[in-house]
Amino acid sequence: MHFIQKQMAILTALPALFRLSAPIAIGQLISISMLTADFWMMGRLSAFDLASGSLAVRVYQPFYFLCLGLLSIIASMVAQSIGAGRPEIARRIYRQGLILACLLGGGLMLPILFGADILVLLGQDAEIASYATPFFIYAALGFPFTLIFLTMRFFTLGHRRIGAQLIASILMLGLNIILNPLLAYGLYGMPEMGLAGIALATSLSYMMACLILGSLIGLRAPFSETKPYQNWWRPDMELMKTMLKVGGPNAFIVASETGMFIVAAFIVGLFGSSALAAVAIANQIAAVVFMLPLSISQSCAILVGQSAGAGRLEDVRAIGWAGGLAGLIIALPLTLLLAIYPETLARIFLRDGDPLELETLAIVVPMLWITALFQASDGAQAIFTANLRGLNDTRMPAFYGLICFWGVGIGTGAFMALYLGWGPVSVWSGLATGLTLNALILTGRWHRQLRLIRDGQRKLLETATS
Repeated sequence: MHFIQKQMAILTALPALFRLSAPIAIGQLISISMLTADFWMMGRLSAFDLASGSLAVRVYQPFYFLCLGLLSIIASMVAQSIGAGRPEIARRIYRQGLILACLLGGGLMLPILFGADILVLLGQDAEIASYATPFFIYAALGFPFTLIFLTMRFFTLGHRRIGAQLIASILMLGLNIILNPLLAYGLYGMPEMGLAGIALATSLSYMMACLILGSLIGLRAPFSETKPYQNWWRPDMELMKTMLKVGGPNAFIVASETGMFIVAAFIVGLFGSSALAAVAIANQIAAVVFMLPLSISQSCAILVGQSAGAGRLEDVRAIGWAGGLAGLIIALPLTLLLAIYPETLARIFLRDGDPLELETLAIVVPMLWITALFQASDGAQAIFTANLRGLNDTRMPAFYGLICFWGVGIGTGAFMALYLGWGPVSVWSGLATGLTLNALILTGRWHRQLRLIRDGQRKLLETATS
């Protein structure tokens, strides 16, 4: 009877999880649509522009995802504080997040500016790297604003209020779509900037989004009730240490997974421009469909964190397993979509008649078939990582991610592609192997952590937010 009650609790938690996940998914899809619009615009210029621009993005992304992982714990920590009845701590977390965003954004502009030199050092084609140099300049300009916007988004997510960030995100995407052709082609008297125009359009869009979302946080309840910008520059060293203690390993997790895809792109890039364009397309399509399980994972981190802050173990258990079930539910249609329509999806990013069109399609279609196969495991590893993050358990998942993503994922992919000579598609097979292994390990850890908490051998929250 007790077993049946537990399963019913999981099913009961599903509607609340989907209600929170739906608007988050919209926000995530809008966010990824920024990069998708950029890649689409690059493809309109030429397959060579797509190859060069996507390679430039791969240099930019490790810094972005490292900061994303660090700042994303703001959502779960804010939720924990609200669950514990301590909204003043949520305000302090937001302030320290803004300080971190400014410091990281300013400090990482320099390596982004030298992105072309980094590409050459990594063995990439010098012509492709040099062509992307102006792109790096304008991408660096907008990097601090990107991190500030992330901080604001995670703060609103922690309150389970999505409307403000949706407004800002929709306006940001709209501006980016308008500016991309204006600056890339030089329409209506604007300078013809090519790739550089695409980067500048994105940077200007993030600047505008920061102004909009920042204003909404300062003016609208419940955010404004905490006076979020009062003395925001004052460091809170104890809270900063807690954020770094929890966020550091989570940053490592995110950087490990996304870094696996980035390094895979560099390995595939050794096979030429067509392979590089193909991996850019496959990567972006995979990223778009990943927004759905990612929205489930973010909801889990918030709801698990809020329940943990309130000391409700049974709710923590039900929400966490409901997240795993939700991941399986959404994986099925995504798998079918990618398996049935790979060429149709790939052609969205290619210009008809491009000299590299057919060669690129021959590589990207099997990559998308493999992407279809790892939908369930990719969603599961993201969701159970988020469940554990809601309990401030981030250190061991970071270690597992290192082993699975780099040792297994990149290791097997590089071995098959470079040593066995199986070509660029085999790199994608290695990634699928790493994701699946990590999903199995993290599911087992979630089960074990719940048992330890139930038996009194582990605290519900390892790190206090007080």
